[in-house]
Amino acid sequence: MFQGEGERPINLHVRIEGRANQRYALLFRDYLRANPLVSRAYGQVKAGIIKYHPEDDMDAYYDIKDPVCDIIMGGAETWAAATGWVLGESDC
Repeated sequence: MFQGEGERPINLHVRIEGRANQRYALLFRDYLRANPLVSRAYGQVKAGIIKYHPEDDMDAYYDIKDPVCDIIMGGAETWAAATGWVLGESDC
């Protein structure tokens, strides 16, 4: 977590090309883009977590968010197999 003085904190993830964590991030992103209902539900979960667990309780935030991401990734893997999704270029 990075926060400059007087700035909103950011959480930056760095991925190494060709590694599993790169695939995870891009598949997660593409699945949410292709499934607006799942994307909105994920946003609602994150908003609810933040509402009940302020920024200073990141452990509680991740204790809830991580299992939700695991469930979403289950759907993403099924979607990837059904659609023939392959790892493409990053749009960063």
